[in-house]
Amino acid sequence: MNNKPMRVKLTTPRGSFRWPRLDAPDYGNEKYPKPDGEFSVQLVLQADAPETKAFIAKLTPYHEQAVRNGEQKFKDLKVDQRKKLGSITVNDLFTTVYDEETEEPTGELVFKFTMKAGGTTKKGKRWAQKPVVVDAKGNTIAKVPRISSGTIGRVSFDFDPEGYFIPGTGAVGLSRSLLGVQIIDLVVSGQRSAKDLGFEEEEGFEYDPDQFADAEETSTSEGENAHDEEDF
Repeated sequence: MNNKPMRVKLTTPRGSFRWPRLDAPDYGNEKYPKPDGEFSVQLVLQADAPETKAFIAKLTPYHEQAVRNGEQKFKDLKVDQRKKLGSITVNDLFTTVYDEETEEPTGELVFKFTMKAGGTTKKGKRWAQKPVVVDAKGNTIAKVPRISSGTIGRVSFDFDPEGYFIPGTGAVGLSRSLLGVQIIDLVVSGQRSAKDLGFEEEEGFEYDPDQFADAEETSTSEGENAHDEEDF
């Protein structure tokens, strides 16, 4: 009978994406290869925001338990390995961002989430997966665009409540596995948002793609005909 506890699933508060790789897997480089590919996103949250504090409060008991489990597993190592490592190394839940000039905290915290893009089962069968990407209304985005840093959204993830322990390094912590993301304010590669350009929301014209579909098709068709006439 398998007594292993079920994985815990949580959703983050909204934050800013940094270095997202959500449309296609990252296979690394020659120095740090990722043969099976990896999807990932870093989420930047404000340390003093109530939502951030509540989110950390949810994770903290699991992290503390993971550290206790790691300490016990460290004690079970052979004496020579314990002497070599000295003690466990606790990997924190987040990374604090520091100002490069003042070396003071900026007030931002970074949480990292990853998903292995594929692999091979013990029976030699290949498998693949990718994160679910939905819009602000919860609609699944079938063809995921090249999502860029600065995108505002939320992250769905899960983790083993027992945490992890790596005997070779003595590292302990919670491994947060990416499940999917919700895009609230999208920034794509090379695109500037209305906010970036200094525009604020006003009463007036609102673009509806369906309303202008026929007009755009007609415009394209006329443009092609005019081009043909110029060539001849």
